[in-house]
Amino acid sequence: MARAQQARYLELLNEYMMRGEVTSELKSLMKTLACIEIEEDNLQAYINKHGTCYTAPSGHNKQRPEWQQLRDNRQRKTAIVTALNRAYPTSQKLVEDENAEYFS
Repeated sequence: MARAQQARYLELLNEYMMRGEVTSELKSLMKTLACIEIEEDNLQAYINKHGTCYTAPSGHNKQRPEWQQLRDNRQRKTAIVTALNRAYPTSQKLVEDENAEYFS
């Protein structure tokens, strides 16, 4: 992992450790998420500078491979965030559960 990825991983790890126990599977998801987020930032900067398409030598406009990578990364990120959110209930859900005994 690069420094930026390692730093993002540690941020995620600290954030999720505050929510509950962190298993090795969840750490793996967090490492992957950290890498995806840093790569997403790099790809987005490239797309912002060069655009989503280019003109091929044939004269046709083509989609940049970086744009496809960015879209794929965002899909993977969504799946990982969903898995992490399933593993850790949100703080709002915890508050609702704590108050459930008073409203039953």
